[in-house]
Amino acid sequence: MARKISKAEIGQILEQGCDERVHLIEGTNRNKYHLNPVEYETLLQRGSCTANLLTPRSHGVAKAFLGKYDELNYESLLEKQSKRLIDLVGSENNEPFDIYFGPSGSDLVYYPLMFQLMLNPNKKLINIVSCPEELGSGSGYASETRFYANFNQFGENIVKGDFVDPEHVSEVHYLDARDAEGNILDRSKAIKEIIADNKDAAVVGSLVFGSKSGIKDDLDIIDPNDGTMWVVDLCQFRVDPKLIHDLLEKDVMIMLTGSKFFQAPPFCAAMLVPRKWSERLKEVDASIIAPYGKLFSAYDVPWFMQNMREHLPANENKSLRLRWEIALDEMEAYSYWSTQQTDDIITRWATGVMARLEDSEHFKLMPDQLKTNMSIISFQVWVGGRALNNAELKDLFKAIATSTHEGFKDGINKVFFGQPVQYGDKSFIRLAIGAYSVRSFLEEDAIDLHNDYRVIEIIEDYAKKMFG
Repeated sequence: MARKISKAEIGQILEQGCDERVHLIEGTNRNKYHLNPVEYETLLQRGSCTANLLTPRSHGVAKAFLGKYDELNYESLLEKQSKRLIDLVGSENNEPFDIYFGPSGSDLVYYPLMFQLMLNPNKKLINIVSCPEELGSGSGYASETRFYANFNQFGENIVKGDFVDPEHVSEVHYLDARDAEGNILDRSKAIKEIIADNKDAAVVGSLVFGSKSGIKDDLDIIDPNDGTMWVVDLCQFRVDPKLIHDLLEKDVMIMLTGSKFFQAPPFCAAMLVPRKWSERLKEVDASIIAPYGKLFSAYDVPWFMQNMREHLPANENKSLRLRWEIALDEMEAYSYWSTQQTDDIITRWATGVMARLEDSEHFKLMPDQLKTNMSIISFQVWVGGRALNNAELKDLFKAIATSTHEGFKDGINKVFFGQPVQYGDKSFIRLAIGAYSVRSFLEEDAIDLHNDYRVIEIIEDYAKKMFG
């Protein structure tokens, strides 16, 4: 018989199994995003980063899952969740792939680097990183084979910034997302030149398709025969499944998370690895990855990768399984609707939000907004004839996120939106819509933008009050 689970217990579990970003800060009862994942009832979620709360649906999923958790076999649960994710992506008549889990999107960055170390232990390791300023805060450290946090998923202290293995370090080439004016850059030529100049190296090509502001790399540059290990960051997971299959067929590894568009609480991530790579990897000595046992559990990699598993600790992660249970449930509910239906709702929402932003002298849409994903609207905030900088936007964000507000419908009195993203000396914020919100509009067969317009009013009012 399933036991009863309190909201406090769910909150306690969601504070574990990852790095310090999930910890509640003493005295505030909020995490670094100024949120508590279980206090969702009166908050409007319009963020595009990993800072989701529970929803009424996922609260029920969490209670049911944890109520029976003690009766579950961990390895079987892992396989079941992997199978559900594979089924959602759809593998019939397509190239087979395997699921490699990670506590967060930042952790996924290590996988291709580990794989290249296993396959080419004596070669220089080159990591080409596209759009670094639009990736998660930990991705830069991880790209450089450094620890990106002060705690690992096992609750142990590690030293942020230290190399995971000082004997094997990656050489990183960063390619900016935008120019000084905010226009999206074409990075294709630079990527090709780096690959051509490093024929004797083990190269990882890290592209992005749907960054914090929805930027998309030119995926046509991917050549499955150029010796590069290609990885595409789809962590926002705001894509058509056809794109995923097209990439897997080119032997591209895909990073995704359930805790961004699909609104699971932070953090839960997975790498889709084409079977071709797993087959090659399971035949080689994996002892070189032993230092990564400070980051990964044996259970994070598939059961048949015994050569990797024997060098990683066999630690279970109840919190990660809970987050994935929530994410998978939302993904399955969302998959009921056709891509045409969901795209239509997202476009209608985006069109209404952009029109309201453009109606104000205090907002300026980022250049190339229509080249990005329509579920994320990026914009600068202007006061007194100048754009607010990153520090000012952080203060604005905190002031709004930690206050209560009047004028919303449906009992809402708090709001969360996408945190500031810096490029050069400039910065912007975002309004984004997630899967649960899209489904709510679809189920009501109507889009009511009252609450979105109220958010924009609040941002406008606070900006004038704080910086006018």
